[in-house]
Amino acid sequence: MVLLFLSALAVQEIAWEPAVPVQGSLIVISAPGALTGDLAGEPLHFRDGQALAAVPLSTSSSAGVVVLYLRWDGTIQGKSVRVPVSERPASRERISVSRRFTEPPDSALQVRIDRERALSRDAARRAHTVPPLWHAPFLRPRDARVTSRFGGGRVVNGVRRSTHYGVDLDGRSGEPIKAANRGVIALTGSFFYGGNSVYLHHGDGLMTVYHHMSRILVAVGDTVERGQVIGRVGATGRVTGPHLHWGAQYGAISFDPDDLLKLP
Repeated sequence: MVLLFLSALAVQEIAWEPAVPVQGSLIVISAPGALTGDLAGEPLHFRDGQALAAVPLSTSSSAGVVVLYLRWDGTIQGKSVRVPVSERPASRERISVSRRFTEPPDSALQVRIDRERALSRDAARRAHTVPPLWHAPFLRPRDARVTSRFGGGRVVNGVRRSTHYGVDLDGRSGEPIKAANRGVIALTGSFFYGGNSVYLHHGDGLMTVYHHMSRILVAVGDTVERGQVIGRVGATGRVTGPHLHWGAQYGAISFDPDDLLKLP
């Protein structure tokens, strides 16, 4: 693959919003006439000169940039642009959960965890094969207090273990969970960490994820409408109590799901 840096004039024709995205955010790219491209390894789907993309929570470049690659024709030649990225403010929270979620897994449990991660990766990959299915703005799946925001570090049972790749919304067991927008159900199941979970494809690489449900009310292949109840709040999987973990991905890249609310 040949990468050519754009001339100053051509760069002016390419834009993205926000101009300096924060780590772990969704961006809108404008590139008139562009056919394909990629950002952080995920393909772009241009429609009328615009495409969505996501900046990883941890960029590989110490210089604080991520490379946007664009192609205007069917040849192998493309052009690349450096997108400046700002650091997401650091935060950390401490939670206590059952010891079974922090002890080293035995061989059988490790097989289960690996299988569930493979299913999640496959759903992320397939998100790029789905045409855009939404027409109205995205909404939060619950009108509830945010108890944990995206991107913070997690100290679980006194040990720094993970990063929070979603937004936690408060709730009582049995309260409704709504689809953030129109889409097709890509994956459901009972997962070790996520508990009862639903993965929802919206098209053009976008997928939203709903964890810790007490009940799942949809099945794989169902087309659901914006605001449709797809499950009930619960406390399944690795939790401190009943709530909804709401996640969003562009392909395999997790981003702050509240960024979906800013899309036109």
